[in-house]
Amino acid sequence: MFIIKKENVSPMLMETAQRLHIPIIEEDGEEPFELNQHSRVLTNSEACLQRLSESAPQHPFTLVSQMVKQKAVFRAMLSDLFPDYYFQLVSLQELRSMSKEILPFPLVIKPNKGYSSVGVKLVQDRSEWDRSVAELYSELTLSRGVYSESVVDQDEIIIEKWIEGEEYAVDCYFDHEGKPVILNILKRMFATSTDTSDRMYYTSTSIVSDVFAEVEEFLQKLSETLEIKNYPFHLELRHSEAGMMAIELNPLRFAGAGTTDISTHAYGINGAEAYMLNERPDWLEILKRSDDRVYGFCCMELPVDIMKQDLHSFDHEALKERFTDILEYRNVESSDDQMLSVVFFRTSSMEEVHDLLHVELNPYIIEKKEGVPS
Repeated sequence: MFIIKKENVSPMLMETAQRLHIPIIEEDGEEPFELNQHSRVLTNSEACLQRLSESAPQHPFTLVSQMVKQKAVFRAMLSDLFPDYYFQLVSLQELRSMSKEILPFPLVIKPNKGYSSVGVKLVQDRSEWDRSVAELYSELTLSRGVYSESVVDQDEIIIEKWIEGEEYAVDCYFDHEGKPVILNILKRMFATSTDTSDRMYYTSTSIVSDVFAEVEEFLQKLSETLEIKNYPFHLELRHSEAGMMAIELNPLRFAGAGTTDISTHAYGINGAEAYMLNERPDWLEILKRSDDRVYGFCCMELPVDIMKQDLHSFDHEALKERFTDILEYRNVESSDDQMLSVVFFRTSSMEEVHDLLHVELNPYIIEKKEGVPS
């Protein structure tokens, strides 16, 4: 079954549900449902996990999801794989009063449960600590009106060692035997050394080829740790000197806001369909193709200090002119999400990818004026 949050649902996901006759459960519904050991469940939002826990509190999907969604618990589960990795769980109040002299910089501070890049701060050294903590506190305060506590934890904060290296995102699942199945591998690009936004992800056959074996090896170790079957998830990794290291795992969903559909645009892989039918993409055949263009998506997102309800309009048509080859442009109408649009694109130029990463949205934003109805 699919458990969906109606706002910002992928058209591809809904088409897949209709074509394969997959039951749809709405996140804000009340009708109970049952799961058995052979069930397959995919959601499109962190908010759907609450619905799952209400109807199937003791199902393995629920129990594992509750563990891995908490970043500190997930870190502890992987401690045997990464014994030297530093992390610490503190309350927001403790974070604001603790001594920075004892901390091993550079490090990251972020909500123990989180979504997107809300409240995620890279702190290079002691001189940045006070400012970063203040910014995190401010972002979490503003996020209270946007995200529920089941999506973003406004009190528990994890402090963890910063991992140097390229960052990747993987949509995948463990099949009926617990074996990992990779549905896509994306590379993440940042605007600056301290940027933590989700603006830009991209993929190509060369990117997948470069890291496929290492990603698959890590997923096999993770499968042995979690011991769960028929389980889909979105995994963020860094390619460090020590190999692939996990940053976080988002349970029972693929890349958020429907962005997982980049695998369909790039490789003809419908992740939801592959998971539901227990299919394994033929990556050996896919990677033989001559097309090594870059396929990516941009998440055009408002800063947390501008609420979407404060917008009069956004000039989507003008923004489209920044792209040379748009595969799909999705307006995001949800009022409880800071996303304005998701743009799937294709290019032969990494220069264009860099340019899109640095697009300034202010010229396209028209905020409401006081006394003027929307």
